[in-house]
Amino acid sequence: MNFMLLHFISMPSAMQIAAWASFGCLLAMLTHLLMRRLAPEHITEKQSDEVGVIIAVVGIFYGLIIAALLVRAIAHFDASMEIAEREASLASTLYRLSAQGLPEASHKVKTGLQSYLENVIRHEWPRQQKGEEVLVSSPALGHLSQTLSTIRPASHREAEYLTLAQNKLNELYASRHTRLFNQAMTIPWEIWTVSLIGEVLLVFFAWLMHVPSKGVHFFLTCAMAVSISIVLAIILIYDTPFYGDISVSPEPYEKALRAIRAGSLDL
Repeated sequence: MNFMLLHFISMPSAMQIAAWASFGCLLAMLTHLLMRRLAPEHITEKQSDEVGVIIAVVGIFYGLIIAALLVRAIAHFDASMEIAEREASLASTLYRLSAQGLPEASHKVKTGLQSYLENVIRHEWPRQQKGEEVLVSSPALGHLSQTLSTIRPASHREAEYLTLAQNKLNELYASRHTRLFNQAMTIPWEIWTVSLIGEVLLVFFAWLMHVPSKGVHFFLTCAMAVSISIVLAIILIYDTPFYGDISVSPEPYEKALRAIRAGSLDL
């Protein structure tokens, strides 16, 4: 089940939206076939007003749920962008501290940070977008930790810079862990189940409405189902910020890597 989900959310967003839209249309058609047997047209015509009131009430509550989920998904996406930017910023800050106050270890720190950022951009990011597992441990950060632990400050100034560098490295570790643990969905399965049940109910009630033209009735019901499905697709896309083509960009890491390679202290 998890494998199928990871494969689905790793697909291009256009294909995901098309799949959700197809699901909505299929749901509408299947419900229509079921309603033709359970609720003959002469019955639905008599209950049309009551059904309209029910649709209005259910639609309001369901709309509030969908709106809350969309806000939560977008907030998750924005938070993931901030996490990536912070991680790249910490790498830049660590380089600047070593270049300014740790001359003996500056070259090793620079090399280690370049290795770390290159690995994130070339290997970890593609794996995350495909839904593949990325190890929490990082050999490059391990080497940086060893490098800083072997420094013997020659002055009080170097000791202060070393303390700052070690603190930034610890923050870089923490930011990396946050990024890797933040790629999971924040919306529980129970909420997704409720959302899908709500869509089914709205489609069910839509078919209970009496519309003189069967073609118009079918079109309106399919349009409603497809619209709801597309919104659910967008929620899923934004709630999985490291998967697929609409995802957090590795651009902050690329900028930090270019600046470190150029030896720029203006980071």
